[in-house]
Amino acid sequence: MQNITQSWFVQGMIKATTDAWLKGWDERNGGNLTLRLDDADIAPYHDNFHQQPRYIPLSQPMPLLANTPFIVTGSGKFFRNVQLDPAANLGIVKVDSDGAGYHILWGLTNEAVPTSELPAHFLSHCERIKATNGKDRVNPHS
Repeated sequence: MQNITQSWFVQGMIKATTDAWLKGWDERNGGNLTLRLDDADIAPYHDNFHQQPRYIPLSQPMPLLANTPFIVTGSGKFFRNVQLDPAANLGIVKVDSDGAGYHILWGLTNEAVPTSELPAHFLSHCERIKATNGKDRVNPHS
């Protein structure tokens, strides 16, 4: 079984959040980061996923993101702590087949949830998908 914490995307989030914290850009819980993934990115790590992923509905459906996975920072989480406990401070979510909500596949332990600004991040991802034909995959917010 491959350990998801060693994946390129978890390691990338650790580096990005640690760098931002060290530069003083995101004090305490003052920043959020989302990265759009592909199914191929997460496929090797299914054994790491929650047995019963929690489902969270979106207030506004986003069909453009249907079936799309993301790695996200958690609500109220400090960038400083991502490197110390990635599973508590990050999560992998996947938008459902009609874009009406998402499942938390990995991370965000102890009933944590994604950043409260996830709907805004999702809207930004929709616009970047249209503007760049899917090339842009990262959405930072400080």
